[in-house]
Amino acid sequence: MPATAAASAREILVRLHDVMAARTPAQAKLNQVVQIIAAATDSEVCSIYLLREGALELFATEGLAQEAVHVTKLAMGEGLVGTIAGTGEILNLDEAASHPDFRYMPETGEERFHSFAGVPIIRRERTVGVLAVQHMDQRRYDDIEIEALQTVAMVLSELIANAGLIDAATGGSDRIQSTAAVRIPGQKLVDGMAQGCAVFHQPRVVVEHTVAEDTDAERHRVYAAFDKMREGIDRMTREA
Repeated sequence: MPATAAASAREILVRLHDVMAARTPAQAKLNQVVQIIAAATDSEVCSIYLLREGALELFATEGLAQEAVHVTKLAMGEGLVGTIAGTGEILNLDEAASHPDFRYMPETGEERFHSFAGVPIIRRERTVGVLAVQHMDQRRYDDIEIEALQTVAMVLSELIANAGLIDAATGGSDRIQSTAAVRIPGQKLVDGMAQGCAVFHQPRVVVEHTVAEDTDAERHRVYAAFDKMREGIDRMTREA
C-alpha cells in the first residue's frame, strides 16, 4: 500500500469533515468536495453526477469545463458514469476510451484525460449518483484511494438526500408499512404454547450520522474492534 495513497485518503477524510460541518449551501459543499478529492488523489478531474429527472446530471466538477455543469446529462447505463450507476459497481481504468461503454461528451473537454475511476453514490440500496476522478496519465488508482472515494460517496449520499438534490425514491422501499397485527407461521420444535414479545429485525441499518463529532473517540473504537477481531482470528486458528 503506497504511503502517498494512504496519506491522500487520510487528507480527504479530514478535510471532508470540515466541509460537512460548515454552514454552507449544498452546492457549495459539493464544489469544495470535488476540489479536495482532486487535490488529494493528484487527479486533474473530480466530478459528481446526481440522478435528476431520470438522468445523471453533472452537478459539480474540478477539471472539466464549468460550462458543462448542470448541462451534461447521461442516461442510466450510458457511458462510463451511466454504467456505474446502472450496475452499482466500481470502474478503475487506466485508459477510459478503450472501455466498450465509453461515451465522449465534447462539452466537458475530457478528451485530454486517460485514466478514470468512479464509484456509485448509494442511498438506501439505490444508486443516486456517481463520484468520478480522471487523470491525464494512464494509471489505475490504488485500492486505498478507491476505498476513500467509497467513503466520500457514502457521506455524499446523506448530504444530497437531505438537500433534496436527487429524485425521490420510488418502489417498494418507501411504501408505508401496515401497523396491523401480523400472523407469522413458524416451525414447531415442541408441543405447547408460548407467549412473548416478537421483535422485527431488519438486517440493513440506515446510517443517519456519517461524520463523527469526536474523531479521536471513533478512532479508538475502530482500533479496539480491530484488536478484538485479531484476537478472535488467533483463537480460531489455535483451536483449528
